[in-house]
Amino acid sequence: VATNLLGTIRMTYAFLPLLGGKDDAVVMNVTSALAFVPFPITPTYSATKAALHSFSESLRIQLAGADAGVQVIEVVPPSVRTSLLGQQDSDQAMPLDDFLTEILDLLREKPDAKEIVVERARFIRDAVATGSYDDVLAMISSS
Repeated sequence: VATNLLGTIRMTYAFLPLLGGKDDAVVMNVTSALAFVPFPITPTYSATKAALHSFSESLRIQLAGADAGVQVIEVVPPSVRTSLLGQQDSDQAMPLDDFLTEILDLLREKPDAKEIVVERARFIRDAVATGSYDDVLAMISSS
């Protein structure tokens, strides 16, 4: 909670005065597909990412209303091959280089995007909208 949520919020508010009025200023928050459908084995991690999603949405509206000129982008990764949960060798996790390449390509293609969601995370991100939330939660829970 201190790192994933409070650290991000505190850093954002510390840097916002320096970003206001700058050309192409961006606050980019990395949440997770787990912000939208939690991984039951890591409930606090999932909750911090959901809270950071909410913070990003609210901050975007606040900054738009303040004419601060600061864009807020949320990056929504899937499970990525890192050592975070011992996933560095997991076939179920996205290779880090592939993730980075796709994120950078999406940022170039959609520089005004509110969210950058790699294709591999899309089914989790959109689970509520597609009516598949219970199925996705069951799938995540069994992994």
